Amino acid sequence: MEWTEENCLRLIETYKRFPVLWDPKDQYYYRKNLKNYAWKEIGAIMGSDHEQCHSKLLSLLSSFRREKGKSQKSKGTGKGASETYKSRWFAYDAFSFLADRDKPRKRLNTVSN
Repeated sequence: MEWTEENCLRLIETYKRFPVLWDPKDQYYYRKNLKNYAWKEIGAIMGSDHEQCHSKLLSLLSSFRREKGKSQKSKGTGKGASETYKSRWFAYDAFSFLADRDKPRKRLNTVSN
């Protein structure tokens, strides 16, 4: 499969529909067999081998992390809006659903007063 920008964005949108692959808050996130099934579904939807889709998405995620890191690094005390890094990478906005992925879950307070 040729990975044009359009196909990459379609892959990201398809990946987004399977939270078992990317959302640690999903109840089935740690079930390897369900992840394998999801990748096979993505491969079928994309009309390509699921391993090729998985490999391409890992590459896209790596690029997203790089761009996100540049953006985070450019923000700091005393910097104006014109000095912050604004990504122009074509898929940056498509990965916006991963923005709160790493935020910690609310914990129960088990300490009694």
